[in-house]
Amino acid sequence: MYISLNELRQRVTIHRPVTTVDEVGNLVEGGEEEVATVWAKVFPYAAKITDGYAEKVDEVNYRIIIRYRDDVKVTDIIRWRSHRFVQTAPTYDVRSNRQYLVMEVRELIEDGETV
Repeated sequence: MYISLNELRQRVTIHRPVTTVDEVGNLVEGGEEEVATVWAKVFPYAAKITDGYAEKVDEVNYRIIIRYRDDVKVTDIIRWRSHRFVQTAPTYDVRSNRQYLVMEVRELIEDGETV
């Protein structure tokens, strides 16, 4: 996969879920904190419609390419425009030279609304 700097034209924000421990020792989710806002190339590469027993679920998979960072975790949430993505795989380096980082993400759409 070939990518150049001038193709990184969209702004994405990387968010990290914040968890705290309550007085009993349970993990409690406390929202999200912003880790970084970076330039990226965002493009869809697969779509799937699942019609299960309970409901119909539309799923769109995207690839997001950013400049290399070593602080991106697989649990991070990616926001782009009005979309909210969860990562489906660990991030990987495009050419193993620490120049670009690829994130495989998924956006779920249930009943016409983005989740």
